Amino acid sequence: MNSAPTWRVLTICFAVAMVDGFDTLLMSFIGPAVVATWQLAPIELGRLFGAGLVGAALGGMAAGMVADRLGRKCTLLICVALFSLLTVACALARTPTELALLRLAAGLGLGGAIPNIVALTAEHASPQRRSALVTLMFIGFPLGAVLGGALTAVIVGPYGWRAVFVLGGALPLLLLPAVWFGVSETLVADPHEAHRAGASMVSQFAEGRAAAVAFLWLGVFSIMLLSYFLINWTPTILSMSGIPEQRAILGAVVLNLGGIVGALLLTSIIDKVGAFRAVAIMLIPGTLLVAVLGAGTSTQLALMALVFVTGACVLGAQLSIPALAARLFPIQVRATGVGWTMGVGRVGSIVGPTVGGVLVGATSDWGALFQIAAIPCAVAATAIGAGYLAMSRRGQPQVDVAAEAARAPQ
Repeated sequence: MNSAPTWRVLTICFAVAMVDGFDTLLMSFIGPAVVATWQLAPIELGRLFGAGLVGAALGGMAAGMVADRLGRKCTLLICVALFSLLTVACALARTPTELALLRLAAGLGLGGAIPNIVALTAEHASPQRRSALVTLMFIGFPLGAVLGGALTAVIVGPYGWRAVFVLGGALPLLLLPAVWFGVSETLVADPHEAHRAGASMVSQFAEGRAAAVAFLWLGVFSIMLLSYFLINWTPTILSMSGIPEQRAILGAVVLNLGGIVGALLLTSIIDKVGAFRAVAIMLIPGTLLVAVLGAGTSTQLALMALVFVTGACVLGAQLSIPALAARLFPIQVRATGVGWTMGVGRVGSIVGPTVGGVLVGATSDWGALFQIAAIPCAVAATAIGAGYLAMSRRGQPQVDVAAEAARAPQ
């Protein structure tokens, strides 16, 4: 195997994460404009949010298992091409139902790309720096959302929300040559085991990992439920609170910008205290901040500052989830482990916006709404902490560090 340099793979996977982040969260940016076009009720908009996330959950689980058999690079190329073409097709949707079906199909590629870029980054990095580098790579996801939200605020007025889909689908096509020529394949599962359907899925729980995996899944489900509620509904809630539409769109940008800063902070400490402990600790103040967010503030500037700090704790912790999975699972089942972990999280990301649509339509008491939203954050902090204790009892290391150090590109 001719290994590509770590920095090059990191950069390419970072770019894929950026376009994935933009396309995944695109509906949240154009939500108010779509509502105005089709006169949608909040629950109907929630279904549009959920459609792409359902596809992403299924895509992540399926693509991870395929990648552990056929290779990460080939699977990544297919996923990027899929979500690119189908995102462009969303611009042609004539009804909310057509748009939901196209978002569902595009989500298969969006979700499928994640376990592959996580596995490729992890397997081109030294085991000692793996958690920090995977988190650093995945910062591309919210950065893509930040830049995409800023572009949307400029484009949606003069050109309409359909133009945003065209942009979101065209950008990933530019990355296909970079992935093809710039990324080398990493080790995959034993070819003698590849024919055994479900072998990788079952192997996630082998070698004493069952309890740690269960706690990780609960934590990921809870944190992504909250994160996607905040990401998808922050612009609409701000708009319904009287903030002008363009500034309301920037609320999601500020939230994701806070997540980037929080994740960068975690990369500086994650190798010192451990990924699981760092994430669990970050979620404790996040719980309090979510509860306070619903109380509002006297000025728009102070409200945006509170949104930023909340994003730093909640989204910052969420962005480190792939690093937890990459650290927990060995190379033979890493893509499957990451794919299923993120797939379980995507289920939470579906529940969050959908239930959010029901709650937003039923109440205007934002204080009570955000107090309820703080509960999943507390559950996530507890579950991630319990996952750390479960791994400590089985004695670590989570993977064969010595063996992987010998395989890592120099």
